[in-house]
Order: sequence, then C-alpha cells, then structure tokens
Amino acid sequence: MTDLVQFDESVYQILISELGEEDALEVLRTFLDDTSGKFGKLAAKFEDRMELKREAHSIKSSAATFGFAALSRLSRELELGSATMEPAQMLEMVRRMEASFAQAALFAEANLLKGGVAAA
Repeated sequence: MTDLVQFDESVYQILISELGEEDALEVLRTFLDDTSGKFGKLAAKFEDRMELKREAHSIKSSAATFGFAALSRLSRELELGSATMEPAQMLEMVRRMEASFAQAALFAEANLLKGGVAAA
C-alpha cells in the first residue's frame, strides 16, 4: 500500500459495527462516486476560498470516516491553508488529494467492495 492510501482498517471496522456491512459498503460507494467529480471543481474554485474550504472539509471528514488517513490529512491541509495559500499551492494540494483519492478508490475496489477487509 502506498503512502497515498494509508488505510486504517480499525476505523472502517468501527463503521461496519455501527452501520452493518451492507450499509457501510453502500455509504462507501456513495463517497467514491460523489468525491470522484469534486477535484475538477476544486481546481476551479480558487477565487472562492470559502467554498474551497467547505469542499476540502467535506472530503476530509468523509475520508476519515472510512479510514483513508492520507486523503483526510491532505484535505485538512487544504482546508486550513485555503485562506493563505497561493493559487499554485492550492492547485498542487488539489492534485495531491486527487492522487490520494485515486489510490484510495483503487484500494477500496480491490479490498473493500469485493469482500476483502469487510469480509474479514
């Protein structure tokens, strides 16, 4: 697993214990579907720093819910820096978040949605 994923299985297992496996998987699918389209929008929102901050916060919180620590950490950095970062810094952070999300999505598809960790 790469540093871009940093999956915390214990966090995901807590979600399963709270929601049940089927609902946890459904919520995970929704997160993956909803988040995949956000990065292009983030890159276009550098002028609206409050909106950028809200989107970063949303991704941060959702990623943390599923145990995707790296994506949550990167999103937190953008959330906290959104007021002071230069556009080039924000773009770089969005690109790093997008790469982390892509790795998390691949990990989820291979290990969670196909009966991996959740079935353990």
